[in-house]
Amino acid sequence: MIADYLYIACESEYYTKADWQDWADRQILAKSQVEYWIYDVSLAKDIVELGTAVCEKRMEERYYAENNFSPSDTTVGYYYLQFVENRLSLRDIINKLSYEDDPANTSSIHYGVSFYDIWKEVYADEKQLENPTLIQKITRLCEPYQHIALKQLEQLELY
Repeated sequence: MIADYLYIACESEYYTKADWQDWADRQILAKSQVEYWIYDVSLAKDIVELGTAVCEKRMEERYYAENNFSPSDTTVGYYYLQFVENRLSLRDIINKLSYEDDPANTSSIHYGVSFYDIWKEVYADEKQLENPTLIQKITRLCEPYQHIALKQLEQLELY
């Protein structure tokens, strides 16, 4: 599932272009034989080219390997990591999470702590962004998903 892990890290913007190219370049330099798609990742200029580079490998992985994670849940984890690392503001993480809260998406953030309730609070009163309890609510909502993203990052590093 390594191509899927890489793509999700990039699509969530946790990995930047420099990160995915560095990851691929390390694979190329460290191994005597590298799968062709890794060369394409190294040369990908944007997320569209990256998607094309990993598309076939992602399909192959999904066919042969059991999928034990939701890509949307992983994306939520990456958003939370960016928030914790001060790469996303509170406003930005709320905006990004609003895309993942759709039940048509595969994310489960619309169960349990209701993201919609958090979103309504903020849009009813912008001053809620300064309320420390809002950060606690975001943490309660997102922290479990952080572990999925961290496990996938570990697999990327071990590949």
